Amino acid sequence: MLRFRLQMEFAPQSCGEASAVLRSLAGPVRSEPGCRSTRFTSGSGDRCELTWVEEWDGAENFQRHLRTPAFRQILAVIDLAAEPPVVEIDDVSSRRGFDLVEEILGMTPVERTEHRNS
Repeated sequence: MLRFRLQMEFAPQSCGEASAVLRSLAGPVRSEPGCRSTRFTSGSGDRCELTWVEEWDGAENFQRHLRTPAFRQILAVIDLAAEPPVVEIDDVSSRRGFDLVEEILGMTPVERTEHRNS
């Protein structure tokens, strides 16, 4: 799995436009082959901080996405940002849940059951 995360800050006069573009892209990007999910969040407070996250089944699907009109719109949003964005691209080889915590702590099956039932 590949995760693309973009965090940006905007001047007040650009915030509405940037938010509208990102909201409008959620569905179209999500419908692209290999896209697991998209998330858009906006921070609260005086500053306009927007975060856009995409999760992809593999690098090939993400690379194909980079050539789409939707990604060109994301690049246009980046151009509106007041500061250079924070861009993170994570290649995630596996995903674990609380079972990893239990494993590291050496919890026995009985302790696991007791913990889950409490």
